[in-house]
Amino acid sequence: LASRLLDRAPAALFALAAALTAFAAGMYVERTEAWPYGVVADALRTAAALRESSLEGEDPVLRSAALADVPPGRAAAERIRFHGADALADPVLFEGERGHFAELCPGYEGCLAVEYAGAGEVVHAWPYRLDEDALARALIADRPYERTPGWSFREHAHADWLARYPGGDLLVGFNFEHSHPYGGGVARVDREGRPIWYRRDYSHHRPFVAADGRALVSRTEPADGPVTLRWDGGEFQLRCDGPRFEFVQILDGGGRVLEEIALIGALLDSPYAPALSQTLDACDPLHPNFVHEIGADAAGVPGLAPGDLVVSFRNLSAFGVLDRDTRALKRLVRGTFHRQHAVRHLEGSRFLMFDNGGELRRASRLLVVDLATGEETTVFPNGATPERLRNRFSLIRGHVSVSPDRTRAIATFFESGQAFEVRLADGALLTEFTSLHDVREFPQFPDERAEQAARYRMYGVYYADGG
Repeated sequence: LASRLLDRAPAALFALAAALTAFAAGMYVERTEAWPYGVVADALRTAAALRESSLEGEDPVLRSAALADVPPGRAAAERIRFHGADALADPVLFEGERGHFAELCPGYEGCLAVEYAGAGEVVHAWPYRLDEDALARALIADRPYERTPGWSFREHAHADWLARYPGGDLLVGFNFEHSHPYGGGVARVDREGRPIWYRRDYSHHRPFVAADGRALVSRTEPADGPVTLRWDGGEFQLRCDGPRFEFVQILDGGGRVLEEIALIGALLDSPYAPALSQTLDACDPLHPNFVHEIGADAAGVPGLAPGDLVVSFRNLSAFGVLDRDTRALKRLVRGTFHRQHAVRHLEGSRFLMFDNGGELRRASRLLVVDLATGEETTVFPNGATPERLRNRFSLIRGHVSVSPDRTRAIATFFESGQAFEVRLADGALLTEFTSLHDVREFPQFPDERAEQAARYRMYGVYYADGG
């Protein structure tokens, strides 16, 4: 046995040496991006594009829904359930898409949004009439996109986010699947669902419309090749072929850009630049998913001023405060929250967010953070939450809307297709919203649609006159 092992030793040593050499060469190529790094990277991108293009033909109405244990004729009645009262204290805007609210928008593929009030009465429904031709006629800004073969607006563009203007128009944000960048832009849509203007400019995530009609949106700008970011005392390398840099745009009511703020520049010029080393994605280091304006009652709070902007940076698990005058990043706030969405100023020194939680916990939560004290308060779920709702989880997306009197909030859980209105003082559940729809007129669904309603993923339920 020993003799046979000795006879095989040279071959084994050669194989080990070859493996170590290949490993070292691979490390060198990866770190220096020498040949054949570009060839391999291109091949991987091509493979990914081909894999994505295999999704062609999967209907968008069907893709985001599952059949629910609810008869289709009961879908409308089961969308809103009251727990703490028998009516809505404020009107709400229930977001839709293709295939949603078919009974309220006959002649169309569904409703873009529906406003409800009182005991669930319909105030207004915006028909879904956003197609590529209508948006092209309203186009006021256009930037180039890279799309996989077979890309089509109908199958791969989604009206994912919206906010309401004073007067009833909607600001709609689009997401493009299988496209680079993924941000499909923003459009202003009138009460009949017709686009007034459309910016196809890499804008993405949820917009915010201020009381004066200005809109705050996030926009991506892709870069070419790896980029090294430097600041006084350090550097960080974005090791990918298409790193993304983010901007905040402030738009007037006509869609014109009043101001654009480079977020990566604000971070690099601040004392918080080393936080880049803790990003969750070196190609998309910040990933801002919401911008909000700090209100007048922050006057007198150290480090805050009315008119400052608060920006949620998902990939840093942090939110920042931008100075209202200089746009300098004057605070970067971290806590126990992780991959959060929709950070907004609540009142004084308190901020509210949808804390996704990621892999850190089994449930997402509605969280209040007090910058003056550092205290964090979980509003929902808590001890007052029904047991069946305590483990709701939304890995991506999620949103929070605040009532006009700032005593209540609606938290939207994307994957489960539900939203919950709670009282902020104690977390008591007031109203439950579920994205249930009668889909019997849509042939894309299986035969069971005659007996079961569809439950769609939910992008948002908002207070119609709130934040």
